[in-house]
Amino acid sequence: MQNNFLFFKEEMMINRQIIKELVFRFNDIIKANEYRKINNNISDLNIDDISKEPLFLNLLENIQEKFKKITGFNDLKFDKLWLVPSFFDEEKPNLPYLSHIDKKRYLKAMVYLHDITVDHGPIHFAKANKKINIEQLRKKLPKDYKKKLLNVIDDNYLHGKMKPMTGRAGDVVFFDTNTPHKAGIIKSGFYRKIIRLDFERPFFNTKPSLLSRFINKLKLS
Repeated sequence: MQNNFLFFKEEMMINRQIIKELVFRFNDIIKANEYRKINNNISDLNIDDISKEPLFLNLLENIQEKFKKITGFNDLKFDKLWLVPSFFDEEKPNLPYLSHIDKKRYLKAMVYLHDITVDHGPIHFAKANKKINIEQLRKKLPKDYKKKLLNVIDDNYLHGKMKPMTGRAGDVVFFDTNTPHKAGIIKSGFYRKIIRLDFERPFFNTKPSLLSRFINKLKLS
């Protein structure tokens, strides 16, 4: 991957007519509960599901091709597509709204299905400074990292404030989950609908060997 790739927004990558069709299909799937559900509201589609959805299949191909141009790599493997509707909620969980990285590393793309302002709670990004080795931190995260908030990146390790990625319908945000990021807070009366596509690379999430797992157990005992 290009060393300088953290996040990138392609404006109006998806034309208005396709966006209208995506919104229509998005709403139908959410309403009918056609696919697997994550956290009771997110619809999860794998490659077999998408092969039956020409609209999503074409979107996947376009997004993957764009990722190749951005990163210069041809070994990206599609993992999943999520339909993500989000709404105002007075009680917010801590972690998504704090600057953090993900334990499982992906290259992700978010397709904006409508204009998104700061009131719609867009994703935020910031560049980590050289005081912290993000990849090393990620690989050392234990199973209970979420409970202990061990993947949270303190402001002292960021270059400036986090930037909200506002945009218009048809914009696509590309990012590496090793980039410090957080969810924006959706204000009362607003919502956010996006399509998210996740890609892996062969070395991103390799499982530790039996020997290394045995050594880690010894260290913890």
